[in-house]
Amino acid sequence: MLSRVAENIYWLSRYLERAENTVRLVNTHTHLLLDLPAIDDHQSWIPLIIINGQDKVFSKVHASACERSVNQFLLADEENASSLINGFKAIQYNLRSCRDIVPKTSYEAINSLCRVFISGVENSISSTSQRSAFLRQIEDRLLAVSGGVNSNMSHDLAYRFMRMGCYLERADMTSRIIDVQSSRHSFADTEDILMQQQRWGAVLKTLSAAQMYRQHVHRPINGPDVLTYLLNDPELPRSYRFCLSHLDGCLEHLQNNGKVSQSIARLMKSLDTANTDELAHNPGKLHQFLDNLQLDMMSVGSAIASTYFPPAQDR
Repeated sequence: MLSRVAENIYWLSRYLERAENTVRLVNTHTHLLLDLPAIDDHQSWIPLIIINGQDKVFSKVHASACERSVNQFLLADEENASSLINGFKAIQYNLRSCRDIVPKTSYEAINSLCRVFISGVENSISSTSQRSAFLRQIEDRLLAVSGGVNSNMSHDLAYRFMRMGCYLERADMTSRIIDVQSSRHSFADTEDILMQQQRWGAVLKTLSAAQMYRQHVHRPINGPDVLTYLLNDPELPRSYRFCLSHLDGCLEHLQNNGKVSQSIARLMKSLDTANTDELAHNPGKLHQFLDNLQLDMMSVGSAIASTYFPPAQDR
């Protein structure tokens, strides 16, 4: 398999996973604001910018955050390299190199999805209800694409590169959602228990884990239990440990995997030694812990790129 094709299919998977997480994040955050006490627009919407690490870029073009400016910036701003519309264009670009690898039905479904989003996103952000309906439609189609690839594509080398991209992106987004939704804005001393439950519940909903939490934890929503579940549960598909374990499992079938496996081992060690009860009650320590996870995950991505993909000057 050509390393250039492997890189394209790896990034195709990463962009698809990023799109799914982003549309769910925007919808869940919109619904969360309906249940919270009234606060100014900036404090309500700036967390969505911070999650994606785009606060400095956003501040250069917008004086403050509001529903319209944040959703335009995240979803439809073609000048923002990390916007979702540019993400779908990147999906199209990477998909063209994978035409002979991705199943025909999935190829057509992804192309159709990209056209629907790119042509419809600008008009969908004019109202809250219209945006929510549009993003639910996009999320459903993204989930259908994921199911189609898993069911119809041979679980060969190309499939493993797709899964590597998916698990790396999913783990990174999980840490970002926990960081902003729970650490920086969630449990100030002035908040009552009900408010904290709503915020931690929003974290679970953003990661599609609320129902599974109720089934497997059997306790009311609280910070330590949610944090432990999302970081360390070995059976939850969006938990950090699950993603790392399956990412490492993909590497077992690849040669020269030592450098990447070592990077993953460091992340696993961080999870093993973390005191989730202390972290859940200390926003500063939790933020620093998650920040370190994100930096180490960047090292995993760099190790994958340097080991399996062509040098930058050849791309």
